[in-house]
Amino acid sequence: MSTKNMFRLMVIMVAVIAVLGLAGCKHKKPPLNTGFNAGAGGAGFGNGAGGDSSSSGGLPGFDQAGTHFESGSKYGLQTIYFDYDSSAIRSDAMATLKANAENIKKVPGVMIQIAGHCDSRGTQEYNLALGERRALAVRAYLTQVGVPGDRMTTISYGAESPAVPGNGESAWAKNRRAEFNVSR
Repeated sequence: MSTKNMFRLMVIMVAVIAVLGLAGCKHKKPPLNTGFNAGAGGAGFGNGAGGDSSSSGGLPGFDQAGTHFESGSKYGLQTIYFDYDSSAIRSDAMATLKANAENIKKVPGVMIQIAGHCDSRGTQEYNLALGERRALAVRAYLTQVGVPGDRMTTISYGAESPAVPGNGESAWAKNRRAEFNVSR
């Protein structure tokens, strides 16, 4: 092989490696923040009675208006957990959600943000959608037990904010969750 052909081959190899390296870079997207409006027209998405649904640059704990959300645990709101690849509310979570609903009703001046989370398996897009379904399922359940829908918003973090780092069922089980944040 001539020197000229060797040089061409090296240039092509470097170009292929560079393209593959850039294609493998993962860019994080901001969390999916979804307002849910279950007004007279039925279920839907929007900024109506469901509340503000925007994210401020993807900063957890703040909505577009700059409102700070505190952990719901300060108000007795407990995290619930989900089965793998599911947004169905487990029977063991229903009692927790009923207690959360009673605690929410005791503090009428607060807004509740329900944050859906996933474990690290699945694509970013899939996990954001699953986290959204989880948050919306919790919101729907709380509405059924008497929490006004206009006091709740939802957001999905997908797998971007794990409660427990690592892989394996013990970590994944703690990351498949819905958490509650409160704003006055």
